[in-house]
Amino acid sequence: MREMAALGITPEAAVLEEEEAMESLRATSCYAMDKVNENTRMTPRMSGGGGGTGAAPGQAPPDLPSLLLDGRICFIGMALVPAVTELVISELLWLNYSAPDKPVYVYINSIGSQDPLGRPVGFETEAYAILDTLNYIRPEIHTLAVGNAFGNAAMILASGKKGNRFSLPNARITLAPPRMNRSFGNASNIMIKANELENNTSTYVEFMSQYTGKDKEVVRKDIGRNRYFTPQQAIEYGVVDRIVQPSDAVAIEGKNYEAQLQASQAQQRSQRVPAGAGASAEGGY
Repeated sequence: MREMAALGITPEAAVLEEEEAMESLRATSCYAMDKVNENTRMTPRMSGGGGGTGAAPGQAPPDLPSLLLDGRICFIGMALVPAVTELVISELLWLNYSAPDKPVYVYINSIGSQDPLGRPVGFETEAYAILDTLNYIRPEIHTLAVGNAFGNAAMILASGKKGNRFSLPNARITLAPPRMNRSFGNASNIMIKANELENNTSTYVEFMSQYTGKDKEVVRKDIGRNRYFTPQQAIEYGVVDRIVQPSDAVAIEGKNYEAQLQASQAQQRSQRVPAGAGASAEGGY
């Protein structure tokens, strides 16, 4: 548009209209009516104060995943696809940064990287990335099977600290070998994929042998096909340590969200009071 105006083939009004439209896209236009705090360089809406302008607050109430994360709970409730892995690793790194001396609770209800029919829905390496992160961070890892732990999700379940690997009474735990989709092409490409599958299987066997205490050859034989466990059978195999009953207390740090809300509201009210309001009120008589 500017180039056309320079050539004299576009009205000046069109250029001005474009400049106004571009200005409306700037972030500052959203806070045009807000007074910036000189100390924090934030507007009332950015700090959650609202300012009495009727505008939407700058910060939404915390959602359920945020509350779980605040309780140091990392919930894996979907198949291990890249987006899920990215979120889980991000949460683990944040929990390690925020309080490395407190345990992390990993709740698992996932089919891993395969569906119940054995068809791959993600890469096997997604689970290995999570396991490497669990081994990297400093907090103790407590794992709990909720509903289903299939394939490499069962491997994540078994990776918790010994004595702190739990299962709910009706959870289903399944060991499943790594698989790949049907492949077509020349022999060299098929061989590359076969070698990758063998490497993933060896990694799976090595991890499960480490976590269950069983010999690698025993584990490799057991995962020749899907092997299903009840929680009690999973204890005997070494995948979990204990079945959590409804009467058992959950040792998770509690949060007083009501007190936090009141403190936040008090801070917002103090920010809305003008600096000289108290002095003017005293000298009003």
